[in-house]
Amino acid sequence: MPRNSFAIALAFFQHWLRKEDLYSQQSPFIFSHYQDLIAYLKNPKLFQSEAADFSTSIFSNTAQKRTTGSTKALWKPRKKAALLCSYFCQTTAAKQVIELGTGIGVVTRLLDQVTKGSLYTFSEGDSFDDKGSFSSKTTVIREFTTAKFAAALQDLDALDFLVIHPEFSQESIREVLSICLPRMQSTGILALGGIHQSEAMNACWQEVRKEECVKLTLDFFDYGILFFEYSGPKTDLLLEYK
Repeated sequence: MPRNSFAIALAFFQHWLRKEDLYSQQSPFIFSHYQDLIAYLKNPKLFQSEAADFSTSIFSNTAQKRTTGSTKALWKPRKKAALLCSYFCQTTAAKQVIELGTGIGVVTRLLDQVTKGSLYTFSEGDSFDDKGSFSSKTTVIREFTTAKFAAALQDLDALDFLVIHPEFSQESIREVLSICLPRMQSTGILALGGIHQSEAMNACWQEVRKEECVKLTLDFFDYGILFFEYSGPKTDLLLEYK
């Protein structure tokens, strides 16, 4: 269950109090990535889309989509959060990419532009019908099941980038992580969305960042970014967008 507005605001305030800035970073690896990210987010030529495609608030990160006989809540990130996924995907080889949860498709379209090999994106159900807007390298798989996920992985050797949006049960997310973490490239990156939107997602974030294979984590509030290769000691940072 999502946190109420007060709980999310409190989490955001605590994140703001503890965040670090670019010039406090002593690691050249972190400084370079953070500096490049800030420049990337300021590029006016990046991905053009309708304002309605993005959340304008930390409190409104879901969009309602009517499916067969019901209404489904879909992940709707802030614009800079969506671009965050695009940026970090590009810092990997970006040849084998998986997205769990299409939401309204805004992150999917960004990943479609930067993926150099194959992108598999798993939607929440039958509500996602924008397949025609993607290139041939993107495969949309509707109505996620473990069997479909395992079948897609058979076509991939090791994952370069994995992004998980908070639209599935914690059991499904944990199962995907248990399958994918051993298959991540050492230079790969995992992005976990909505890590402060619910107690369950925050618990999942706290669990995965403690995995032995995870060497560096960056908490941007909307997404947690995890690295599997880092020369320094295991590090956890809270950072912000500019």
